[in-house]
Amino acid sequence: MSNAMPSIAQNMDSRCKEYWEKGYTVIPGVFDAQQIERFRNECNHLWLIPGLGDDLNLRTEFRRGSQNEYVLDRLDPVLDLSPVLSSAANDPHLLDVIDTLLGARSALLKCKLIRKDPGTKGYAVHQDFLYWTWLNVAPERLCSVALSLYDTDERSGGIGFYPGHHQTLISGPSDNLGGDCDPAHIDKSVSEVPLLKSGDVLVFHSLAPHFSGPNASDLPRTILLPSYCATNETGLYCRYYEREIKRRCSDVVGFERYFDRLAAMSQPAR
Repeated sequence: MSNAMPSIAQNMDSRCKEYWEKGYTVIPGVFDAQQIERFRNECNHLWLIPGLGDDLNLRTEFRRGSQNEYVLDRLDPVLDLSPVLSSAANDPHLLDVIDTLLGARSALLKCKLIRKDPGTKGYAVHQDFLYWTWLNVAPERLCSVALSLYDTDERSGGIGFYPGHHQTLISGPSDNLGGDCDPAHIDKSVSEVPLLKSGDVLVFHSLAPHFSGPNASDLPRTILLPSYCATNETGLYCRYYEREIKRRCSDVVGFERYFDRLAAMSQPAR
C-alpha cells in the first residue's frame, strides 16, 4: 500500500465534505506503482481467457469502437476470475476510506472491470441508484469506486459529473419516465471530469449523475469499478449477482452482438 495512506487518512474530513457536497471525491495515491503494475498485468491476462469473446458469455459486455464495431469492453462480474483484483476491491485501506465516507461499515455489492481501449465510445448520463432500488436501501448508503489503472482525463473518456445533482433520483424523459435521467432536468452549464493518476480512486454517490465520452487517447482507460453498501448484511455480493444473472437471461440483456450476427445470417445469399 502507498506510503501516502497516513496523509490520506488525515485529509478525510475535506474528502468527506467534498463527497457530500459534490457527489464525488478523489482520493489520490491509494495504490502505489508496484500494485498498479500488478493489476495491469492481471488485466492483460484476463483479456486473453478463452471464451470471453463469445457472443453469449454472460459476464462479457461489448461496446462500440471508433468505426462503430463491437469491441470487448468489460467483465462483470470479474472478482471470481481474479484473486488479484479481488484483493484490490477488498483492500483494508480502501474499505476504511469507504467506511469513513459512508459513515458506517460497508460491504462489497458488485464489481466489474472496464477496459475502454482507445476509440471506444462512452455512455450517456445516468444514475446508478436507478438500477439498485430493489435493494430497499437508502441511496446515501451506496457508492461506487473507480480505481484508475492509467492516468485518466476528459480526452481518455474519464468519468464526468454534474456536481451537486445527487440529491434525488431524476426522472427520465416524458416517453420513459422510469428510464435513465433526462438531461433536460440537469444544469449542464457546470460539469467536471476529475483528473486521475494511476493508483487514485474516485468515489461517487449512487445518485450522482455521471457520463463519459469516447477514449480519444493512445492508452486504455482501464478501471476496476467496485460498488459498496453501508450495511451489516452478509452475502450481499452473492445476492446481487444471483439476481443480476437471472435478469440478464430473462431480459435478454447483453446479447446485442449475437442478435446482429443472427440478422446478418438471415439475409438471403444471392
